[in-house]
Amino acid sequence: MDIREYEDRLNGALITAKELLSQSGYSDNRTLEYIDYDEDDPNEAQRWDELMKASEALLRLTQNLDYIRRPVAGTSELHINSSGRYEDDFYEYTCGSGIEFLLVKNCFTPRWVHSYVEGDDDGKYYIVGYKWLDMEGLKTRVRQKA
Repeated sequence: MDIREYEDRLNGALITAKELLSQSGYSDNRTLEYIDYDEDDPNEAQRWDELMKASEALLRLTQNLDYIRRPVAGTSELHINSSGRYEDDFYEYTCGSGIEFLLVKNCFTPRWVHSYVEGDDDGKYYIVGYKWLDMEGLKTRVRQKA
């Protein structure tokens, strides 16, 4: 099986997963509000807790697959603006902003990576998971809105 076939099969499962998350109430309210269980039964309480964790992971999976299916709208490069924040041709990045960038340092094959921008105690911005990476001049890309 190649990567395209695998992705196609995951996308098929995505439809079922979204329906299930919606029917359980998890996709709207992050709880299994439509799932009945005996709260006084320790076994069912454990099962409900574990299904909550599984639902959270399933929701993240559906969001990740939705993200990579969105077409790329454009590419740019980061630079620091007059406010001391990083920006490209599309966005000004602040704490919590999602960012997709081309990772070329410390990896065998350059790859696009999706992460988030955060700030440290000194007010310096960094990319979560890549704090060592110099953001100035970093190649970025954005995807079309969902």
